[in-house]
Amino acid sequence: MKLYLVRHAEAIERSGTTPDANRYLTTKGRLAFRKIARRVRKAGIAPAVIFTSPLLRAVQTAEILAERLKHQGQVAVARELSPGFDLRALRSLLVGAGSPEEAAFVGHEPDLGLLAAALLSLPRGVPLRKGAVVALEVERSARKGAAKFLWRTDGTGTVTRLAEATVG
Repeated sequence: MKLYLVRHAEAIERSGTTPDANRYLTTKGRLAFRKIARRVRKAGIAPAVIFTSPLLRAVQTAEILAERLKHQGQVAVARELSPGFDLRALRSLLVGAGSPEEAAFVGHEPDLGLLAAALLSLPRGVPLRKGAVVALEVERSARKGAAKFLWRTDGTGTVTRLAEATVG
C-alpha cells in the first residue's frame, strides 16, 4: 500500500492570544501548499482516504489537498493524528479504514518525520518542511522497517524520487 505523510502548511506563529489548536494557515502557506498539492496530483497520488489531525492548520491543509486532488473519498478528522502520532496509531487508522491501497495522513512534526524514519528503519527522524509530502510504499502490516521510500516534495518546487534521494 502507498502512504503519503503530509506536514501541514505554514500557519500563523504561536502567540498568547490564539490557542495552538486554532492556529490557521497563512496566505503564504495556503498558496504554497496549493502548488505542492498540484505537484503531487501530477505524481499520480489517489488516496482512498485522507486522514487529518483535528488541529485547524492540518484540517485546512487536508482540505486543500482534497480539493487539488479532486478527491472523492473521505477526509477523516482523526484525533490520533494530534501531536504524538506514532506507528501504533497509524496501524489503527489503516485497519479502521479497511486497509486502503492508498492513504494520506496530514499532521505535525516531529511525529511524521519520526514515523517515516521508523517505517524506513532509519536511525533518526526525517525532518519535513511545512507543506512537505513524503510517499512511501509499505507492507500491509505497516510495521517498523516495512517501507520503501518513493519520493518527497516540499516548497522548493522539486519532487525528489528514490534514485535522487538522500533520506535522513
